Amino acid sequence: MSRLRVLYPLAACAFVVTTAQAQRPTPTKVPLSAVLTAFLVDSGVRTQGLPWTTGSALPIRWATPAPVAVQDAGLIQRGLTQQRTGRFLGTLGDSVALWMAITLQGAPAGLSAMSVTLDSMEVTGPRGKGGFFLTREMIEIALKSDGMTLQPLKCKRETEGASQGNLVDAIKAPGKTASGLWWTWWSESQQLKVSLGLLYRRADMARVECYTG
Repeated sequence: MSRLRVLYPLAACAFVVTTAQAQRPTPTKVPLSAVLTAFLVDSGVRTQGLPWTTGSALPIRWATPAPVAVQDAGLIQRGLTQQRTGRFLGTLGDSVALWMAITLQGAPAGLSAMSVTLDSMEVTGPRGKGGFFLTREMIEIALKSDGMTLQPLKCKRETEGASQGNLVDAIKAPGKTASGLWWTWWSESQQLKVSLGLLYRRADMARVECYTG
């Protein structure tokens, strides 16, 4: 009888864990192009900053329900006093889905900066077998395939480093005003990281330095 008293609680625990896993919602996927498009200004609209509610219809898992105060003195000097972070399951093309981090920065009046960083460039194959690593060029092709246009503005694709570098493109989507798109990539723990940031102000573009090493 003592063995039965031990097994029943274990069985109950297993049932609770299995039920919780079954009830865990499957994350909704969203194209990276759709996220970037949402944070571009509508054509013909004058604004001093998109509202913090921008992107509220997207399946982003925000870390906080509202923007929080920035603690970095350098950002505060640039007028970036508030920020909000989150994650989403972004897609690139038909077969690639990766978790991506999103960061919004600005002031109470509205957004001044938005960036997306891929958590990992490693794409797992079907059933966990095989797979491959993304490159920045593959992301660019996926955005163009989704109808976005990219035109070089600063730094050259031919001279930027393979393991680190910067590029600035003019990015545009249908019905939207063109904005600056800052590509930056670097190696971290022998893994390539890529970040895409929208530049709403010319002064932000001037701060981007081209790779010269």
